Amino acid sequence: MQYEIKSEPSGGHWVAWLMAEGETKPAGAAILVGQTREEAEANARRWADSLDAEPRLQRG
Repeated sequence: MQYEIKSEPSGGHWVAWLMAEGETKPAGAAILVGQTREEAEANARRWADSLDAEPRLQRG
């Protein structure tokens, strides 16, 4: 599945999440945290890989 990674600063860190096309909630209902934008987005890419490997992680 194709996901768009969104991210924004939050306090002293960054948060990132995945959005599937046509969805209004983060894919898998997860927000990924990192000390930098790059780290948060890398965590989101790993989460996307996990969702692709195990679709039951995706919450409806």
